[in-house]
Amino acid sequence: MNKENDKSQLVNDYAVENFKNGLNCAESVYDALIRAGVLDVPKETVAMCTGFGGGIGMYGDTCGALSAAVMANSAIYGRKDPWSIDLDVRGKEIAQKYYRRYNNLISEFKEANGCTTCRDVGAPYEDWSGKDRRVHCMKLIGATAKLAYKYLQIPQTEAFEMPYGENMGENKKK
Repeated sequence: MNKENDKSQLVNDYAVENFKNGLNCAESVYDALIRAGVLDVPKETVAMCTGFGGGIGMYGDTCGALSAAVMANSAIYGRKDPWSIDLDVRGKEIAQKYYRRYNNLISEFKEANGCTTCRDVGAPYEDWSGKDRRVHCMKLIGATAKLAYKYLQIPQTEAFEMPYGENMGENKKK
C-alpha cells in the first residue's frame, strides 16, 4: 500500500473510531482529518461540527459527515478573505471557481449513497438508535472521511477546472 492509501485508510479508521467513541458523524469526519495530520487547523474547530450531526441537529437534512467533508475542504481551499476580492468579481467567482470542488464532492457522495440527507440515509432502519443503522452510518462516516481526504488532495487550480455535476444555477437557465 502506498503512502496516500495508508493516509486514506488512517482517516477512515480514525473516523470510525471517533463514531464508536461517541462523536457525532460530522465531528467524527472532521476530527479524523485533524488526527491524521491531513487538516492543519486548531483542534477546537471541531466545535463547528457539533450542530451538523443528525442532518443538522437531528432535523434530517444534509448528512453531517458530508457537511464535515465540505467544511474541511473549505478550511483549506475556501476564500480566506472574500472582502479583499474586487466587488465586480466577488459574487461571480465563487460559482465560476470555488463551488466546483464541493459540487463534485457532493455528487460523488450521492452516487455512493443514493442520497445526501440523513433522513434518507437512515430511512431503511426502523430504529434510529438500533445497531443496524449505527453500523451503516459508521461505514458511511469512514467512507466520507476518505472522500474528504481525496478532495483535499486536489490542487485548487485543478478544482477550479472541474466540470459541474448537477447545478441548480445552470439547470434553471435551460
